[in-house]
Amino acid sequence: MNASESQDGGQALRDHYADHWTLGILWSPSLWEASRARAQPLRLWATGPVLRGAHAREFTPSLYLDPADPGRLWYTPDPALPAALFVPLPATRATIEEALTELGPRAPALDLAEAKTVRAYMGAVNFLRVPNPYYGELEPAGPHELDRHFNFSPVVTPHAWGSAFVDDPLRDSEPLSTIQEIAVLREIREQIAESLPRFTRRAWFSQALLAIEMHADGHYVWEVTYRPSRFASAVLAEFNALSNQRYPADMPLDVAAALHGFMFYDAAWFEAELAQETDLRQRGALVGAALAVAADDIVEAARIARAAILRGEAEQIAVANAALQYNWQFLLEELGSSTASAELRAQITNVLIQGIPPPQVDEHGEPVDLYDSVADGEEAQDDA
Repeated sequence: MNASESQDGGQALRDHYADHWTLGILWSPSLWEASRARAQPLRLWATGPVLRGAHAREFTPSLYLDPADPGRLWYTPDPALPAALFVPLPATRATIEEALTELGPRAPALDLAEAKTVRAYMGAVNFLRVPNPYYGELEPAGPHELDRHFNFSPVVTPHAWGSAFVDDPLRDSEPLSTIQEIAVLREIREQIAESLPRFTRRAWFSQALLAIEMHADGHYVWEVTYRPSRFASAVLAEFNALSNQRYPADMPLDVAAALHGFMFYDAAWFEAELAQETDLRQRGALVGAALAVAADDIVEAARIARAAILRGEAEQIAVANAALQYNWQFLLEELGSSTASAELRAQITNVLIQGIPPPQVDEHGEPVDLYDSVADGEEAQDDA
C-alpha cells in the first residue's frame, strides 16, 4: 500500500465519524466521540481478505497505523466497528495472525463445549427503547423493533433463530431469493415447546452467540456464549468506563458493540442493590430481575430465592411470581409452607392444585402476552 492509499484510507475512516451515527443503532454520543478521537491520527496500513457472510454482507479486516507510534497497529475486522473498539497490537506478524484468528476471517466456529456463557438483564419492553432507523425517534423495543435494530448492526447477523436450533441455521446457506428468505426467517423462529422464547444472533467476527430471552411481562435477558478474547481486556476497560457498563474483560469486542446502549446487569449486581434498597416495591423488582438472570441455573436461582424468602413479603411475592414463570414447583411448596401471609399461602395452594401452566408463544415464536406489556407501559407513561 503506497502513501497516498494509506492517507486516503485514514481519511475515509475520519469521514465516517464526521457525521452522525447510523440512526438505527443505539451507539451513544460518548462512544461516537471516543471513536472519532481514536480515528483522528490513523492511516490505513493494510487490509486482509474480504470476509463474506450471510445476506450478502462483506467485511474488510483492516490494520491502521498512527505515524506517531509506529510500533503499534490498530486492528479491526471491519471499519464499521466503532474505532473505540479497535484492537491495539504490536506490529509483529505473529500477533497479527492471532488477531485474525480471534476476530476476523480466520475465526473458527464456536465450540460450545469450550465456550463461556454469561447472562445479564437487558431491560423491559415497557421502558426499553430503540431508535427508528428511518426517523431516529425512540420507540418501544418489541421483537419487531429489535429485529429492525439489529438489521442495521454491523457486528451481528440480522437474522435470529429460535431455541429449537442449537446453532445458526443459515451459517452455510446458499443465497436466497426475497420470497425464500421471508419464509426461512419465519421458520427459524421456532421455539422448544413449553419453554421461554429465545432468539439468538451470531456475532460476525468472533462467532459468539448473542441470545435474547423473553420473560414474563416483557422482561428481556441476555445470554451470551463466546470464546474468551485474548485481546479485549485493555480495550474493554476503556469501553466500560465510557459506557458505564460491566462487560467481562474477556468478552469479544463485536459482542460489546452489539450490547452497547442496552442494560447489562448480572445477578450479582441485583443482589448488591437489594442489600441496600429500602423501598419494598423496588426490592421485589430486584428479586424478580435477579431470578430472571439466574433462571438457567437452578442451584443459583434457589440460593437467591431462599435468601429473598427470609427478607419479607414483597420479596416472597417476587419469588412466587418467578416460580410460576419458570415452573419451580419446589420453591412454591417451600414458600407456601414458610410464609406468614395467609393470603399468599392460599394463592400458592390454589396454584399447586391447578398446576403451573407452561409458557405460551404465538406463531412468531414470541410470548402471547408480550404486547400487553407494551400497552401497559404506554398507559403508565400517559398517566405520568
